Amino acid sequence: MKTSKSLAAIFAVVASVTLILAGCGNSSKKSSNPSSKTSMQNPTADKSAKEALTSNNNLWYMNGTINYKSKTGIDAYKFNKENNTVTIYSVDKMYKTYNDAKKANDLNKQGTLTYSFKNTSSDNPVLYMKGKLSDIPMDQTVSVKDKVAGKNHEANLKVAGYKVVRDLDNDPAKQVLVTPTD
Repeated sequence: MKTSKSLAAIFAVVASVTLILAGCGNSSKKSSNPSSKTSMQNPTADKSAKEALTSNNNLWYMNGTINYKSKTGIDAYKFNKENNTVTIYSVDKMYKTYNDAKKANDLNKQGTLTYSFKNTSSDNPVLYMKGKLSDIPMDQTVSVKDKVAGKNHEANLKVAGYKVVRDLDNDPAKQVLVTPTD
């Protein structure tokens, strides 16, 4: 009888601990929902491409791929929705924020262009940019295609954005246009 009471007490304790641990596991699953965290930080998650590009106050990086290594630097675009301009910089790497790039003194300004949208599509807009880069008149179009996300290993940053086709001087090239999400 003593043994059965002892076993019953042990089983009761084990069952209680199991229930407590199961409850903790469920609550941690709820609080670490990656999609809710990502959607808050990812500028492309709940916005159209047109809205995401122009409402984000951070740099957008245009490169061959998310981890493309360029010997001449990466083009970084900073859109200003208020006056429909985009300032293009050359940077050595991707930065989490515009201010981080500024603090690192890595914003080599190439020029400021005016931009407009050549079509009415919100999800696949075509941006037309015109102005001077390094005092040379230029125009380019950037056609937004599909969403893309990944990690830039050199800067250790998660990024999201779009696959695009950049047409510069009638020379179209497939690129990515991404911004940090974390």
